[in-house]
Amino acid sequence: MLETKVFRSVMLWVAAVAVTSFGFLAFSPRQANADQCSINGRDCYIGYFFGQYDGGPGTLRNNVISLPAMLNVNNATDLVNVTGSHMNCSGGVLLNAGSQNATGSAFIVLTMLGYPPGTSKNVACQVFSEWANVVQQWAPNTNYNTFYDFGGLNTRSSNTDVAYYPSAQTAAWSIVFYSPSTGEPLYGIKKDCANPVGRLQALPRNYTLTPRVDTVSPTQIEAGSKMTVTTSVDAEGDVDSQPTQWEITQINVQPGQPVPNSSGGISGEAPCQSSGGAPSGNYFRNGVATCKNAAKGSGVFTLGSPSGSLQPELNGYDIGDVPVGTKVCFALSVQPRANSDSRWAHSAPVCTTVGKKPKIQVWGGDVSVRGRIETSTSVKDIGGNKTFGSWVEYGAFAVGAIDRFASGSGLNGQPNNSQEVWSKLTFANVDNSTNPSFGQFTTAAGFRPQPAVAAYFGAIANKQPIGPGSVDVSTLTFATGGPITVRTANDLTITASNIPPGRSAVIIATGTVTIAGNITYSDAALNSVNAIPQVVIIAANINIQDNVGRVDSWLVTDGTINTCSNFSGNLTSNKCGGLLEVNGPVITNKLLLNRTAGS
Repeated sequence: MLETKVFRSVMLWVAAVAVTSFGFLAFSPRQANADQCSINGRDCYIGYFFGQYDGGPGTLRNNVISLPAMLNVNNATDLVNVTGSHMNCSGGVLLNAGSQNATGSAFIVLTMLGYPPGTSKNVACQVFSEWANVVQQWAPNTNYNTFYDFGGLNTRSSNTDVAYYPSAQTAAWSIVFYSPSTGEPLYGIKKDCANPVGRLQALPRNYTLTPRVDTVSPTQIEAGSKMTVTTSVDAEGDVDSQPTQWEITQINVQPGQPVPNSSGGISGEAPCQSSGGAPSGNYFRNGVATCKNAAKGSGVFTLGSPSGSLQPELNGYDIGDVPVGTKVCFALSVQPRANSDSRWAHSAPVCTTVGKKPKIQVWGGDVSVRGRIETSTSVKDIGGNKTFGSWVEYGAFAVGAIDRFASGSGLNGQPNNSQEVWSKLTFANVDNSTNPSFGQFTTAAGFRPQPAVAAYFGAIANKQPIGPGSVDVSTLTFATGGPITVRTANDLTITASNIPPGRSAVIIATGTVTIAGNITYSDAALNSVNAIPQVVIIAANINIQDNVGRVDSWLVTDGTINTCSNFSGNLTSNKCGGLLEVNGPVITNKLLLNRTAGS
């Protein structure tokens, strides 16, 4: 881009050239001038646009642009405005191509961009915007000037043109462009006549853009998740980019299918038409993937890897209600990708897979943990943003930290995603500095002791063994309120069991208890406390199979409770998909929450 801060008007001295034989020039002007004045493929007095001989020494020289020329140009913006005002372009065509000012302005634009002699004046209209963006500062110290020829008035040519000639020694205020990296001059224009001076080296104008997606977060998402996507563009070359359009595209890929154009690339095809994207092209869409425009804009990418001027991003972007297993990918595309290439550059898509974040709710009690509690939350737009997560109805106590787990039913219909808001019964919720702090209630030694349920029932003398195999708990009961009978076993499988009113069962197993069917209390009306059924299961480990949806029982173990134990391979959203409800106290060393229902 033009930078006013390094745009200078200076007194530029142009040294004289010794011309030894003007008479010889008259006989063979091109050959004689070639050694003294050969600039960009043109000898002195040879017109830049049409290649005609323009009079030789002694011919009247004219301003490249008529007065006041560039006298009122004080910065880069002025130069662009003055030059553009003379060109009168329509549809890329120089409408007044025969005028002095249009010819001179086209000459300045094209020589600054390095177009060779013989280029059509109309090209200046087509590249004017590029010229305005790439003008940098640099001017040679040379001894050649330029002049405007009226065409036929003073020379043999019938075409208006601009040519070079050896200048006499002069001094004049000039507009000089300097390289921002080296500070050296490249191109000078006399203010009083707009005559470019020097050998008119092309201004550096090359750049190439390479887009990429840097991060997508969170990396574990559900349908309806809100995501943040950060991107950047490497802008390499000589100059900042032209005004460039950019688009961030969301690509949804069917489960198990490949991502289209997974490496990105260069293409004349736009990224995606859907949701207001580019009017044509679907580079990231095919038979197994849909796409939509997530954000778009335009701007200039300044040189840098990455460019510091423009870094498109998405914040709080809702991915929509997409099926579990869908790959959700994001790509950044820019166009034009380079000063010499109007195609799109597409980044490689960065993807995550839609899964589930199962939740746990504890009703009618507290949660006490000798370690830490770490769960997850999800924010979804359901008539406004709502935060979903795991919670306990009353208090939460832990020796370690408690992260994203609510107390006091805090996540029951909660619109706020701040843990401080929904952790009022998390002990402790303020540290010694009055900062929010969740968990770390006390040390392990100071933590309240675990209820001695196993010891209590283990001390009961009336024990009866259970034979090997499977058992219906309803066949092992005793009268609630009467003498307790403890049934013992090693490994035991419990099938579907319906416990009638007024009956209870206590099972102590030295091995693993596998619950293979629902254990349910009777739903009949109860008339007394002793009519309430109750089941207590104490075991080394307790496994609950995936077909079980309800367990009305105390579950007590020094080992592990696995809420879905009989799947093979890795746990996926297609396994353990049923809701599990446990009605009773749960005491365990380790709780594996393998259910994937809901979410």
